[in-house]
Order: sequence, then structure tokens, then C-alpha cells
Amino acid sequence: MSVNLPLLAFNDVYRVSQRFVPQPGSPEEDVKPDAEIGVGQFGQLINTIRQEWKTQENGTQDGLVLFAGDVFSPSVESSVTRGSHMVPILNALKLDAACIGNHDFDFGYPHMTKLVGDTNFPWLLSNVVDTLTGTTPVPLHRFYVTERCGVRIGLVGLVEEDWIATIPSWPNNFAYRPMKEVGLELSRELRDPNGPHRVDIIIALTHSRVPNDIQLAKDLGAVKDRDTQNEQGVDLIIGGHDHIYYIGKGADSWEGYVGLRDRPGTRDDDGVRLIKSGTDFRDLSEATLELSPPNENAVRRRVITSLTGKHHYVTPASPTSPKLDKLVKNLLDSVTKTLHQPVCYTITPFDARSEIVRTQECALGNWAADVLLHAYDESLVEKNARVRFEKDGADGEGGKTLTEGADAVIICGGTLRGDSQYGPGIITLGDILEIFAFDDPVVCLEIDGKGIWDTLESALSKWPAQEGRFPIVAGLAVEWDHRKPPGQRIDSIHLTVQETEHNDDEYDPSAEVLYMEQPDGTRIEIKQARVKLGEEVKNVEGGRTYYVITRDYMAKGFDGFEALKDRHMIVDHEVGQSMSSIIRSFLLGSSFIFRMTQPAAEAHQDHLDHICSRTSNLLKRHRTLQCSPSQSIASSPSKAKYDLGQFVDSPGTSPMHPSFKNIVEAATAVKTEQVESSISSISTSGWGMLRRHVIEHDWVTIREALHVAKHEHMSDVDPCDGRKLRHQTIYDKTPPAATPRTGTPGLLVDPKRKAELKDLAPDVAIVAPQVDGRMRDIASDDGEQES
Repeated sequence: MSVNLPLLAFNDVYRVSQRFVPQPGSPEEDVKPDAEIGVGQFGQLINTIRQEWKTQENGTQDGLVLFAGDVFSPSVESSVTRGSHMVPILNALKLDAACIGNHDFDFGYPHMTKLVGDTNFPWLLSNVVDTLTGTTPVPLHRFYVTERCGVRIGLVGLVEEDWIATIPSWPNNFAYRPMKEVGLELSRELRDPNGPHRVDIIIALTHSRVPNDIQLAKDLGAVKDRDTQNEQGVDLIIGGHDHIYYIGKGADSWEGYVGLRDRPGTRDDDGVRLIKSGTDFRDLSEATLELSPPNENAVRRRVITSLTGKHHYVTPASPTSPKLDKLVKNLLDSVTKTLHQPVCYTITPFDARSEIVRTQECALGNWAADVLLHAYDESLVEKNARVRFEKDGADGEGGKTLTEGADAVIICGGTLRGDSQYGPGIITLGDILEIFAFDDPVVCLEIDGKGIWDTLESALSKWPAQEGRFPIVAGLAVEWDHRKPPGQRIDSIHLTVQETEHNDDEYDPSAEVLYMEQPDGTRIEIKQARVKLGEEVKNVEGGRTYYVITRDYMAKGFDGFEALKDRHMIVDHEVGQSMSSIIRSFLLGSSFIFRMTQPAAEAHQDHLDHICSRTSNLLKRHRTLQCSPSQSIASSPSKAKYDLGQFVDSPGTSPMHPSFKNIVEAATAVKTEQVESSISSISTSGWGMLRRHVIEHDWVTIREALHVAKHEHMSDVDPCDGRKLRHQTIYDKTPPAATPRTGTPGLLVDPKRKAELKDLAPDVAIVAPQVDGRMRDIASDDGEQES
């Protein structure tokens, strides 16, 4: 006999609460401009619909709640919790299965295993294989078989290759397999009449663009007007990744759906059975699959004879779940407490005052842009693209990194918020979120030389007004003259060159810019390579193109950045990560490296369980650098020595800007006594155990910190107690004890040594933002000389 199978589907959810924006087709309501909707209302909607389903004898309800990926990032909350706050929310929604999405890897595979491992439902990733084991990466599943309404259902998870290439932390041993090939393979396995599964239907959860989903549906027979009962394949696709609500033409009816049928990317839809459910806890799809009576002689024992459904909208008037609201409040209270925790210690101030960041090169902007330059370094961003990345041979043998990544960063002074000076001293997580307040993604686009010139000319056009468009750059050296008319202020733009491998010669004059000695013998060195001019960026349309990292807001042409608009995207807004998350990853990686190179940690090196061998290699280098005895060349242990930085035009030297001389005066406003006080305050802690501490800020060090943050567990240096968050529930119960999960990558160290390392303090990265003259205003230099 025929059967009606109910299911609910959603995908790409990030914010637990958001401002309500009416959508086409949503019920008309008289709402306030600042009205919000939240996950409590979404959860109540699911519960209301689910209560209408029949309950089996074992207590399971005859229906499925399915999720098609992207939940742990990005959001403001996830910048704090690294996605842990979403685990109890998903558990409270009582999902039946999920497909992994690209943003679920934002904090690296090791951390993703903890997030997924603490959920109470299976996560699917069918077409990726861990080549070290020959199986699906732990703790994900190749498929999942369940039964509802007397129907055996096979669930598979298929993802497109395009977004895998954009994940910086994608493990080298994870091999991709084509969706169609794996779909057919799993169909043969799961439908085998002599096999253990003998499923009636197969539903594919995908994380893929609409055009790829449509093609996959046609390849695998998830179509309406075709006899597929003797074809291998899948019966229905439930997809995510696009953030649009789309129902394939294979649906017989769909209440509330007002989407455009022939929008770009959907014109090949000639009757596919595809459900894509919008985004952000505001869209929910309710579907009913009418299934044919079983046919034991057909490949597909049952087929879909009718697909109907409804687009449910969450609005401010939607009822909410008090239990889920309470859970969210508790989670957000934990987030608020975490904001007061330190994430780094800065020797020089984080100066985010508007009169600084919007009118001149600033140390904080330089530091942030340098980190962003390497945000996607480990991404193989495009097939046959100019960007080439040296993948670690045999999991990092030799510790090599990429030889070529993004060319430059262009952001704007308005990106840095807070309008205050933070430090010198402890910088909290709340400070980071206050400074990097915008949550639009960091993207990478392709642009020619003229586009770069036009972008920077526009950025400089409003000076001296404190407009947010004033440029912050990395990878570029710009000479400009504010005396010239707007649109003609730039004299030259060059790419900058830095070493791709470390030179650990402590007397290298091109890197050492400041050092101090303490009475206990500890030496603090701030090392930053001088700016070296590379290839000139010519003001020519076409020809040589460059990969530039910027904000999605700017890439859309806002705030005068029309020259960035409509460019070819390498990493787009749906793949990119938020700036605060990238900065936080860098600080976590830096903290990890610092902790693991302290003498007390060195004694435990034989017991460490590093996931990536490259980590061990880079830690050896840092340990040698930090702990090696070093003869002082300071004239006095209480005095700082400044090395006047300048542009270096290789192969000759071209003095252009006495930059470091102006760090104290123009950018950091820190007196020597203040810096000495800051150093003195930290030398009494665990740092005093070191003979030498080096603060490096170069391309290789930044890459190493970002690599470590994505490829190792960061729980020991994370001020946010992720495990405590993940084990909260909607019930008033004490969180259960953690249960070890077989095959999941383990803790960094065993519990005893973890406790010993936890006592080491402080556990924060040490930074020292500096001005290096990459945005040189010739007129200002001339004015200083005349006076």
C-alpha cells in the first residue's frame, strides 16, 4: 500500500536572534521596525508540526527533521564560542540527521569533531574519504539508515567540490569523490535486495549550489516525469549552501512558495525533486512524500508518486518555546562572561581612535591586515588558478608552507570600531569584538592594476575628513601626497616582498626593531621585517591581475569602493569568514605556540599528541628561538633601543620612511616608561622562565599561527569553555560527564599533563602592532622636514 512520509527541512542557520525582515510571501503583519525573531520561535514551529505526526511503539515519531549544513559559523556568538553554543540548540531541536557544510569547518577539523561529537544525531559526509584510514572522516557517517511509517529510508550526504577548495583547514588526507559517482555507488549498496540495508527510498542531503543540485537530481533520477523505478540513484534532494528558498519543478504543489522559477542557475530544472530552505532560522520546509506500494522486483522498492509541501515563515508574531528561550539566554549569558577573558597581551596599544584609523597609517590596522592577508592561504582556491599552494608532503614533512597566496589586503579605517585606545596590556575577547564589530565576511576577489589604483584613490579622496574609507593595506606599499587633488593623490603602488622561510639569525638587522632586557635576564624582542618593495602595480586596465582580500561590504561597492564591485570572486560571501573569527583564530594559534614553547611545557613534549606533524616542526623552531641563551647588546637593561625602519627596495636600498621612529610618536603614543612598565608586569609571570622571548610579526609566523589554530585542538588555550556550553540542555539538569568517543582525535595531552599545562600563566598571545611606512604620505614627510 502507498504511504505518506512527512518531513521537515532547513539549512544554513547562523544567528540565534535577528532583526525581522519581511520576505516575499510571508504573512503581512504590523510589526515594529526593530522587531526580532529567534530560534525559540523556530523550535516551537518544529514542535507544533511534529506533534501532528504519529508515534511508533518505540516512541519514535513517524517523520524526519533533516538539516543540510552550516550552523557553527559565522556569527558574532560563534566568534566567541567557536560554534559550541549551537550544539545544545541543535540537540533541543531533536534532529534526525544532518549533512556537514563548509562553515562547519571554519574552526578546523579537530574542533569540528568536538562540535559534531557532542550532538545527538548523525552527521553525513558520503563523498569524502580519509586516505589514511580508507573510511569516512571521523566522526561523520557515510550513510544512515532509519525507518519511518514502515518505510526503510537511506540518508546520504553529498557535497560539491567547489567549496572544499576554499577551506583553509581542509586536511590534506581528505580526498574528494564526485557526487554522482558516490550517489550511484551508495544506491547499489543500500538498495541491494541481498544486502543488510534493503532501503525503500534514498534521500540525499547536499551542501551545494542550486545548479549543481539540479544537475545531480537529473543524474541520480530525483525527477518527476521519468520512470526511475529500475534506475539506481536517489529519490529526493534536500540541499543547503545557497541561502535561497527554492523548490524544484518536480513538486506537485507548495503552499507559500513565491520563488522565481526561471532565475539564473535554475533554467535547467525540468522537473527535479529538490528542496532548498532559505537561511537563518526564519524558513522551514514541511514536505509530504506520497510513496508507491513496494515493488520487490524493482530497483527502487518504492518511488515518490507525489511531493507536496509548505513554506513556513517565522515572524515576530510566531509563538515561542519558553524552554528553548531559557536555554538561549543561559548560553548568551555564558558568552557575555567570556567577553571579559584575555586573548592577547599587547606591548604597544591597540589604537582604534577615529582620528588615527581614518586619517593615517595605523599600527592596529597594519597588524590586522597582515593577519587577513593569510586568512585563506591554505585554500586551493581554484582549479588551475594562478595561486599555488605547497601542500605538506606526508602531513607536513619539512614544515613547508605556501609560496604564493593572496597578493594584498585592502580594507578601510571605518572597519576598526571602538574609537578608543586599548592597552598596552591585556586585550580581552570583548575588546576584539568591539574593535572588529562587523560580521560581513572577508572575501577574496580578482582585480587588475587600474582597479587597485581606483580603489585606493577613492579611499584617499576624502582626506583629511575622518571618513571611514581611508585605506588600510597589507602586501602593498603606497606613496601618496595629500597636497594633490582627490583622484590624483597616489604617486606609486608596489607589492611588498617578505621571506617565505624563517631566517632565525638573531642579529638580522632587517627584522629586529626593538628589544628590552629585564633585570632577571629575560629579553623581550619585537621583530618585524622592514618593508621591501617588489613588483610595481601599474595603473593599467587588464593585463596582470591580483588577488585582493577585502570585506564583502566593500566588494559590493559601498562607501565609495565602486572599483571593487562586480569583480570575479575567489572566496565569496557565502564561503568567507568574519574578520573577528579570523583574528581570533590567529590569536588562539599564537597562544598555543607560546604555551607549547615554555620550558615547563617542553618537558612534556614526548607526551604531546599533535594531529599534524607540521606542528611539531614549527614548535621546535619556536622553542629554539625563545629559549636559546642570547648575549645582550643592549646598552642598558632598562632602556629600549629603536632601529629606524625604512623601505628597502631590493636589490638596492632606498630610504623612504623612518617609520619605527614614529611608532611611539604617531601611532602608538607609548612612552618608553609605559612599555617598560608593561614588560615588567609580565616578567614576573611564567614568562620569567624564559631567557628570551621574541615577538615576531612576519608572513611565516602568521601562517604558522593560523595553521595551528585550524589543525590542532585549541581548547587548552581558549578562554571560552566550549565543553560546558555544548553540554547545556533545555532541562534543569547538571551537564553529563563527557563520554570518550572512539576514533575521535583526542585531547592535546593526557589529563594529568593537561592540568599541569593549565597552571602555566599567562596563556595569551603577545603582540606589538607597529607602523612600518606602507602608507607613506610624502606631504607629511616634507612638512616634518620643513618644521
